[in-house]
Amino acid sequence: MNEEAVNSPINNQSILSLVFGILTILSFCTGLVPFPLTGFICFPTSFVFGILALVFGAISLNRIRRNNESGSPMAWIGIMIGGFVFLCMICMIVVTVSFLIFAPNSIPMPPFIKNFSI
Repeated sequence: MNEEAVNSPINNQSILSLVFGILTILSFCTGLVPFPLTGFICFPTSFVFGILALVFGAISLNRIRRNNESGSPMAWIGIMIGGFVFLCMICMIVVTVSFLIFAPNSIPMPPFIKNFSI
């Protein structure tokens, strides 16, 4: 019983996917905090972090399969978090645009935007 466990190396992109997924959740939830201008800063950064988590997760799954490496759960977690927040951002954009189109008086707007015309 002199068997050695062969550990396959962990894929670096799967670690990056997990880190970007965690940063996506943190920046998205920070954007929901009712402080001035947090949404303008945090929502675009969470969008970028979500895309990076998706991209690095997909790259790492391909390399894990090809090179017989480990780290697949980290890649999948990054893909799921990035995809979920990406879907939430798309839903928020659709809801905001639909409010502006179908019920423009339901959202209080500053006077300089109300009087703006193209």
